[in-house]
Amino acid sequence: MNKQLQELTDLTIKEILNLEIVLPEIYRDIFYTKAKELGIKVSDIDKEVALIYALQKIQYIQNETERSTSALKENVVNARIAIENKDNMALQYIENNMVELEFKIASLQEELYVDELTRLYNRRWLFEKFLKDDHFISNGLLAFIDINAFKAVNDKFGHLVGDKVLHVMGKVLKKVQNTTAIRFAGDEFLILHNSENEEEIHKILHTVNLNLKKTPFKHNQEIFYIDFSFGVAPFKAKDSFKSVLETADLKMYDYKKSFK
Repeated sequence: MNKQLQELTDLTIKEILNLEIVLPEIYRDIFYTKAKELGIKVSDIDKEVALIYALQKIQYIQNETERSTSALKENVVNARIAIENKDNMALQYIENNMVELEFKIASLQEELYVDELTRLYNRRWLFEKFLKDDHFISNGLLAFIDINAFKAVNDKFGHLVGDKVLHVMGKVLKKVQNTTAIRFAGDEFLILHNSENEEEIHKILHTVNLNLKKTPFKHNQEIFYIDFSFGVAPFKAKDSFKSVLETADLKMYDYKKSFK
C-alpha cells in the first residue's frame, strides 16, 4: 500500500471508529468522501486493499483490548496466590506486568473509544460502555447539542477551520464538571449528566454557550463567532436511547427556533 493510500485509509479509520456499526458500505462511502476532499484518485483495486486493511486494523484493536483485559484478570488471580504464598518475587513480576498491561489497554481503548479531533468519547463508547442493548443502565439527563450554522463555517472558511471549531468545542464541553461529553456525529454532541435536575444542566450549558459566543475565531483577517443550540431530556434505567434522543432533539430545535 503506497503512502498516500495509507494516509487516506488511516483518516477513514479514524472517522469510522466513531460509529457503533461498521459495514463495508459505510466504509466505502466515507473512504470516497475523504478521497474526494483530498483530491486523491485511487483505483478500484486500491479501494479494496484499503477496505481489507481498515477492517483488519479495527478487528485487531478490539481483539488486543479483549486479550489484554483477560491477561489483566489472570494477573489478579496470580497475585492473590502469590500473596497467600508470600512470594515477593512473583508479586514484583506481576506488578510490573500489570502496569504494562494497564498502559496497553488504556492506549488501545483510547484509539477505539476516543474521537481523535475533539478528544471526547465517540459513539462506539456510548453504545458499548454506557448503554446496554441501546437502553440506559442508570438514571440521568441527556443534552443534545448542535453547533449553529456550522455548515456555513465549513462552506465559507473550509474544513480545516471547521475542524478547529470542533476541536475547540470538544475542549469546552470536556471542561463541564460532573458530565461526560460525546461527539455523536459531525457537529452534534451529547452531554450525559448523572443528576436529575434539568434546571441545573440548563444553567450550566447556557453559561457555557454565552462564554463560547464571546470567543473569537480568526481566519486570515476575518473574525467570526460560534454558538450552539441544545435540548435536555431525562432518562431512567431501561429507557430507550432512541426515544430519549428524539425528545432532546425536539427540544433542541425549539431552542434553535426561539433565537431566530
